[in-house]
Order: sequence, then C-alpha cells, then structure tokens
Amino acid sequence: MYSVQAALNFVVENVGPLLENASDHTRVATVNVSLSPHTSLLGDPVILNASPVVHPFVLSRRSSHLWDLFITGVPQLDFEEVALYSLTIYAKDSHEATASQTIFVQIEDVNEPPAFTGSLAREDQVTEIYITEDTAPGTIIYKAAAKDAEDAVLEYFISPESSSFTIDSTGTISTATVLDFERDMRSFSLVIKVVDPGGLFATGNLKIFLINVNNKDPTLTCSLFNIENGVLSVTSTNSTLHHEVNIILDEEIPIGKMIAMCQAADEDNLGDLTFGLETGDDYFAIDKEKGTVVTTSRLDVEKTGFASALSFSIKACDGDQRCAIIPVTTYINGINDNSPFCDQYLIRYTGKEEISKDTIIAKLACHDLDKPPDTIHYAPRSGPVGSGQLFEQVPNAENFIQVTKELDYENPEVVAVGHIYDIMISVFDDLHPSHTVTVTILVEIAPDNDFSPKFQASHYTFSVPETSGAFYKVGQVAAIDEDHPPNCMTYKIIKGDVQAVQRFWIHPLSGVIELTSQPDYESVRQYNLTVQAVDCDRAHPRTAVAMVTVDIEDENDETPVCTPYLYKAVISDGVVAGTNVNGLKLNCHDRDSRDFEMRFEIASGNENLHFKLDPSRGTNTPKLIVKNPFNFESGADLQQQYHLVVHVIDDNLKSGKAIKPKTGTAVIDIYVQRISTPPPPTSSEQRKGLTIVYTAINTYKNSDWYVPFIFTLMAVFFAGLVFWMCFLLWRYGNIKNCSLKMTKEDSKLKPKGVKYVVVSGNVYAYNSRTGARKWKTLVGHQEESFGNIYSLSEARPLRESTSLKIPVQQQLL
Repeated sequence: MYSVQAALNFVVENVGPLLENASDHTRVATVNVSLSPHTSLLGDPVILNASPVVHPFVLSRRSSHLWDLFITGVPQLDFEEVALYSLTIYAKDSHEATASQTIFVQIEDVNEPPAFTGSLAREDQVTEIYITEDTAPGTIIYKAAAKDAEDAVLEYFISPESSSFTIDSTGTISTATVLDFERDMRSFSLVIKVVDPGGLFATGNLKIFLINVNNKDPTLTCSLFNIENGVLSVTSTNSTLHHEVNIILDEEIPIGKMIAMCQAADEDNLGDLTFGLETGDDYFAIDKEKGTVVTTSRLDVEKTGFASALSFSIKACDGDQRCAIIPVTTYINGINDNSPFCDQYLIRYTGKEEISKDTIIAKLACHDLDKPPDTIHYAPRSGPVGSGQLFEQVPNAENFIQVTKELDYENPEVVAVGHIYDIMISVFDDLHPSHTVTVTILVEIAPDNDFSPKFQASHYTFSVPETSGAFYKVGQVAAIDEDHPPNCMTYKIIKGDVQAVQRFWIHPLSGVIELTSQPDYESVRQYNLTVQAVDCDRAHPRTAVAMVTVDIEDENDETPVCTPYLYKAVISDGVVAGTNVNGLKLNCHDRDSRDFEMRFEIASGNENLHFKLDPSRGTNTPKLIVKNPFNFESGADLQQQYHLVVHVIDDNLKSGKAIKPKTGTAVIDIYVQRISTPPPPTSSEQRKGLTIVYTAINTYKNSDWYVPFIFTLMAVFFAGLVFWMCFLLWRYGNIKNCSLKMTKEDSKLKPKGVKYVVVSGNVYAYNSRTGARKWKTLVGHQEESFGNIYSLSEARPLRESTSLKIPVQQQLL
C-alpha cells in the first residue's frame, strides 16, 4: 500500500496479483481521494502514462471520494503478452492542487487449454475433406494444427479409433486401410482432440467423404445357346471365371437367330455399360444396349474358304473403357442341307444295229456337297430297269446300268418301242430321302446310215406374182431316203436368200417354200436358192442339195409420183392462148412404167377450161399452157384463183397394156392478176404474157416430231408463267388495300402523342407531352410472349396480325 500526504491526497488499496483469466469487471484496486477544506475535485481521477499504453483497466466512481479500478476485458489479459502493467492515477482540485499515484498490476500466469488453428478452430463448424476411394493406405489427407499459450508439447487423438484413419503426434491424419466406396462406408465423421500436459484439451470436427472412382471392371454374365442337329441347350458363364466358352451351332440357321443373351453390372455405377463384339468376321453381331448376340450372315460349311470354327469375344465396357470379356469359340456343325447333284442328268447311249448283253450303257456320277458327304443311293424310278427287265443295276455298283439281254434293231420288240428306251434313276442321300434328283437315260438302237437323201429333181423353178404377200406358197421340194426310218429328213435354205430380212421360209418337214414378205420386182427380179435336205442320223447325218429358182412376175403396183407435188404460179389476165405458164413443166416418174406410158388429165379446178397440159400423154414432162384467154371485162370470168388437180395415170395404150392402172396426183395453184389491158394489136403477132411460178416442196419429216413438241411445251410454260405473275399482282393489291384500311382504323383509335413499347406481353406507355411513364398489362394477351420489341408511334402505326394483337385503347397516364 502507498500513500501521499498533501493538500490533495490519494489512498490506493491494491487487492494483489491478478490472474490472466480473470473475468471482465473484476475489481483490481480502490482509490480514495482526500481534499482540503473548502476545495473540490475537478472531474474524476484519470489514468496517465500507462505502460503499456493500451491496457484493459478503467476507473469507476463508487462515491464522491471513492473510485474502483476494474478490468474491461479489452484487450484480454494474457500473461504471455504482458506480465506487468504500470498505471499512474492523476487528480486535480479546485485550488489547482494536483496529485498523482503510480500503481503496478502484476498478472499471474494460468494454464490455458490449447486451441486449433485453421478450419478446426471453430467447434461449431465441421471441416469436410474429400478423398478418392483409391487413396492408398498411409496417404496423408489432412494436418491438424493447434497452439498452446504456454508452448507446451501437445498430443493429438482421433475418435473413433476403429475408423480407417490414424493421427500422429504432429496432428498428421493418414489413411490406415484400403477404402472402398461400393462396399464400405462412404463418409466418416471424426473428432480430433488436442491435449496439453495439464490435461486441458480442444476438439474439432472432421468429416471425410469418399469420392467414387472407376477402379473396378464390369462383370459380364452370358447365356450361350448350343444348337446341334436342331436340339437347343444353354451354357451359362461369367467374366469372373476367365475361361473360354465353346458352343456348337448348326449351319444354315436363320440370319438374325439369337445365340447368346448377356447382362452386365458395374460396382462403380458411374455410367451406362455398352456391349461389344470383337470378331474377325461378319457372321455375328451384338446389340450394344441389350447384349443379345445374333447371326448376321449365312453359316454354310460348304462355302469355299468358310472356317468351321469361328471365334469372337463378348465384352461389356464402361465409359472409361474398363471391360469384362468372355471369349467364345463357335463350332459350325454340318447338316444334310444339300441335295445330291450329278455330272449329267440326261445320258444318251446309241448302239449300232444291236447291243450285246452286259453292255454298260450308263455310268452315273453323282456327288454330295455336305460336309461330311452323305452316302449316295441309286434306285430305279421308271422304265424297263430292274429285276426281270431289259436293263438292271450292276450288283455292288448301283450307279452302273447294264443290258440284261441282247437288243437287235431288227427285233420286233425293239421296233415296237421306237428303238428308244427311256429310263429314269432316282438319286438320294442317307438322312433325307426327300433330297432326291432324277437322272434320265435314253438308250437308242440306231441303224447304220448307208444312203444319202435324194431330191426328186435337181432344179426347181417357181414364179411368184409381185403382189404376193407373206405366207404365199411358192412351191414344194421333195427328197427321199432309203435308210430306216424311210424319208426321215429335214429341209433348210442354206444359200441365195441374202437380204437383211429373209424373203423365203421352208417348212423343215414338208419342204413347202413360202414368202415371209412381199417381193419387189423393181428391186430383185429373180432369186436362186439352194435347199439342203438332212437325214435323221444324229451321229453322222447325210445331206443333199437342190437349186430353186424363183422368178418375180412384174405387176403394175407402183403409183406415178410427181416432183414436186405442189406448183404455184402468178400470171396476168392478158396472157394469150397457147402461152406456156412461165415454162412450167411437170416432172413425173413411175417405177414400173416407162416415161412415155403415162397419161395426164386435169381432174378439177379448170373453170372455163382456161388451161391444158401439152402433150397429155406419151411423156413424163408435159407443159401447162393457156388454152383460152381470160375475159374479166365482159364478166365471163370472175375467178382469179385456180386450184388445178392433175391426175397422172399409167395406162397409156401406146405401150400395149392397160392392166390395173395406177393414178398419181399433182397440184397446181395459179393466181390470175388483173392489169390494165391495152387495145388488142391489129397484127397477127402474139404477145407473150408475164407468168410467175412458185414451186413449193414439203420438206417436213416424220422424224422431226420433237420440234413442234418442244414449241408446244414452251408455249404452255410461258402461259403458266404469265398466269402466275397475274395472280401475284392480284394478291399484292389485295394485301396492300387491306393494310391501308387497317392503318386508318388504328390511327383513329390510338391517342395522339402516346408511344407504346411491347416487351414480353406488357406495354410500356410513354406520354411524349407530359413525360409520364408507366407499365401496362395487355388485356386478353398476357399469355402471349413476343420475341421482338415493337414501338408504336404516330410515325409507325400499329398493324394487327393473326399472331400479335395489341389493344391501343389504353388510358393516358
């Protein structure tokens, strides 16, 4: 205790040393102030010159002369920071007398609990740590840090101790065991405890979460089907057995047949699994989602290069291509799916005159493609073959057929069957007699061909009218053959009919010669044909030839033709009689008549007989002359256009024949032009008139049909184009009128000076006069959403449409 004697006196009572963990408002000391009479204290005592400057002490008045020194708690007392505080208390009275007193506050050390630093410092907070499930044992996952005010050595503990984690003396937390997200706990709640030597401790909450990683292969389970000789059995396996599976499949099972069903699972469960097939061929495929394996190609062991053992692997893979695999070997079982086949299905045997007993007439060579090949059997089906018949199978060699007795061509029994025996043998395999083929054997007993055919005449002559058509019988040739059967032969034309399309045809059996088309005397007048007769000996046929001359008789079958067909001329009405119309001559010809054997006549159009042809017969180039002059002034002639039709007839009797005459036609168009005619001349001299002749030739060909067709298509196209343009113009006019009408109606309804902006179904109204602004909701259209923003003003009036209707009858703000 310290005291000072003066006019102004302090008495300080210190309670003693102060613990560092003392609570706030703990009284440290009491200050008693004594004053002289008639003096008073100016204010309250204050603390001056504190060391350190920042301290947690304050003076609090208890009475007029008594003050208490308390702890404020700010800053906290800490022995390790400040062990001794020095405080000077100062006071002043009304007579300007002062007094001060220095006191010392001793802080005593107290053992404080340790405290975590970092994320574990707050007890109400849980620190979360995420680690992958494949973290190896002994891996450091976290380091707990704590501090002790006394710097004592700290110890760390973890609970529960049976967890998969350990902590060492430095607070390092490590994994202790192998972690498994799928089989073990997926999160761990741990309490970390730090303890000082005095037993004081602090705890922190730590929660460890496991992160699932793809560290396990999927598992694959399959049921594979064996199909052997049509019998189905199932083999089940899975990928954990790690062995190859063998199955047997019959060949020719249907394409798309399911041979395996698979299921896959993945403990990691990090995504979908997909099935796949590893194969070196294209005989099998797997559904990537369902895991069913089916055949995709025909399985045929008889196919060249086909392997009877097919290997593939079924696999199931996750997203990181971790896969489970089951290897499979498929053995293809051959079945009896092929019918036997033979080198020959028709065997001919021909014997000359006679066939001796035990003669082999046929050897059947048949095979089977099946693997392994099946045994082939031969059995009689029809014909004289078998026990007691003319033919039989050789014992122990069923594919050989032999004669059981001698066959003679002269034998009546042989003659009765036509010297030919028809035998049918059935060929089949073991398992399926329905796989049967038939071989036909024809045994023929033929005589020797000693004689050649002979024609009854070595040369034949026939005449054919030119007008004869197809199937016209020209004539008949005949030949004989002394071999048996007698007169068995065929005929054919081997020479002379050299045109692109043969003109003649001969009946192969009767020898009748017929026309195949109409002959033309003007082209070919005579044909010299060579006809051959061939006997019936197939092995060594004999032949004979004869000459046939066919004369074509000329007939009047051609019509005269004039070139050109149409003539045109213009003459004046003053032309005199006897004038050749501008040197106009017809030019006509007839293929089957001579030029002087034609006769000409004007059949029609020669009004008042103004024209005639000179000469009218005995030539092919007659002239057109004016027979009678024209007289238009007197009214005798009124017609100026003359259309003359000229008949050209090939019956001129000067040639001495007029049998079935033919008539051709030519046309002459004449226009008579009227001119001022001078007085007739007084002399007998003839004046030649002016004649203009137009000659027209029709050059159009039937092969040019595409020209008018193209022009027609172009006309139809342009007509459609004009119609479409008219329709578009009409539609544009209607739309424009409708738009103008709607604009006028909207202008009447919209208040002046108001602008609207439509955004997402609402209207933002702005009064350009007053500056007022306000959002408004569209009545009846709140459910519509507009992707664009439209501004409605006087310059751009609102237009209604079927997709956007905005009422403009909104009240002004």
